[in-house]
Amino acid sequence: MAGGGSRGLLAASLILNIALASCLVYVAWDYSNLKSQVGALMLRNENLTSSLRSLGKELEVLRSQSLYYKSQAEYYSNLLRSGRAEAGLVGRASVPLVAVRQRPVGPFEFVYEGVVMQVDIELKQGQGRILINTQPRIGIDLQTSARTAVLVAENFTGSALSATDVILTVRGKEEVEVVDGPSAGAAITVAIIAAIRGQALRSGVFMTGTINPDGSIGMVGGVPEKALAAAKEGAELFLVPKGQAKFIDYRVVKRQPLPGFTIITYEPYEVDLGEFLVKSGYRTKVLEVADVAQAYGIFAGKP
Repeated sequence: MAGGGSRGLLAASLILNIALASCLVYVAWDYSNLKSQVGALMLRNENLTSSLRSLGKELEVLRSQSLYYKSQAEYYSNLLRSGRAEAGLVGRASVPLVAVRQRPVGPFEFVYEGVVMQVDIELKQGQGRILINTQPRIGIDLQTSARTAVLVAENFTGSALSATDVILTVRGKEEVEVVDGPSAGAAITVAIIAAIRGQALRSGVFMTGTINPDGSIGMVGGVPEKALAAAKEGAELFLVPKGQAKFIDYRVVKRQPLPGFTIITYEPYEVDLGEFLVKSGYRTKVLEVADVAQAYGIFAGKP
């Protein structure tokens, strides 16, 4: 009887061990499957976060353009221009332009890159036309900002351009599509004023900013990308709209809620544009400007 009982206990023990082993195998398989699913969800979350960051950059640029075009539409809808005849003017001036373009880096992700160009302004006796040319083909919308630039230059200098054709030629190193033409308005205004006055402009000064009918300089998007592009081209001074000497960037933050799992997110933080350029290896100084009078004074060589 004792031998039979031992054999029964042994059999029961074996059955229990087999059952426990089966449970452990199932638990291990279930854990592995769950880990795989969580890993896939984390990767998906990382991709979505990255895409959201790209869309945030795009929204920044589009918002600045939307506000600019709205202000221009409201202004010109109420504007009455004088029809008096004026003698045509002749003059030339050039100024560097900075803009941004999009470069895709994945199926649903892109980055912004700064682009440096040059605009040549030529004033000729004519019919008050604004003519825009690009060399080579450059996708940039300058019509509204150029019209406002002419108006501000007239008010600033006291010289009417109703009998003068203003010819803008944008020159680039390559064919490119830029996404924020209005941000060139302030620099174009400075160049038109210089052409009217026959005054040379300082080299090494770059600027970004829209131009408003009252001569104030409006905010733009893509400032750090433009500043970096200008610095690479040898800019000594980079002028930005009031309030844009600092910008919001994003840093990668990694968290481990569970062993073996890492969640990656992007955390916003404020960056000083001048310090950003220094850390990037450049000595370009950054200065905020509020209006075209301040900007022109700097371009004209005044402290």
